[in-house]
Amino acid sequence: MPGTRPALPDATTPEFQAEALAEANAYRAKHHAPPLVMDPELNAYAKERAASRSEYDALDAGHDGLRAQTGENIFWGGGSAALPGSDAVRSWYDEISAYDFAAAQFSSATGHFTQLVWKASTRVGIARAAGQGGEYFETYVVFVFEERGNMKGAFADNVLPA
Repeated sequence: MPGTRPALPDATTPEFQAEALAEANAYRAKHHAPPLVMDPELNAYAKERAASRSEYDALDAGHDGLRAQTGENIFWGGGSAALPGSDAVRSWYDEISAYDFAAAQFSSATGHFTQLVWKASTRVGIARAAGQGGEYFETYVVFVFEERGNMKGAFADNVLPA
């Protein structure tokens, strides 16, 4: 189902991807998770997802239409230029403040954090769509993960304390 406006242009560059991946892997290392490896097929899928998400205001599109075996983190920001991947990764990681390691279960308040550091997720696609939206210059950053994270009953084994 198409969105409410044209997709924003692809703003994915190798430099953007390398910076975002390095930031993600630094956080993953703190939580004893192996480094993510960028996957060309997942990069292409992430670009499709970033474009389709940008057809809606802010985060209105949610995760509609996501492949069943794939995990996804989406970031939206407004500003005067395309935002770096580290802004997205840091915002996802900051959800750690609300995560209860003892309970080890899913919460919508911490789902980006838990997917980011999910130990069994080893491959990633990273993309960015950015351009002039309705009111702001908007940036959408999408990470798609395989194996997908946030699987019920698997949090204690996959989301490890720092």
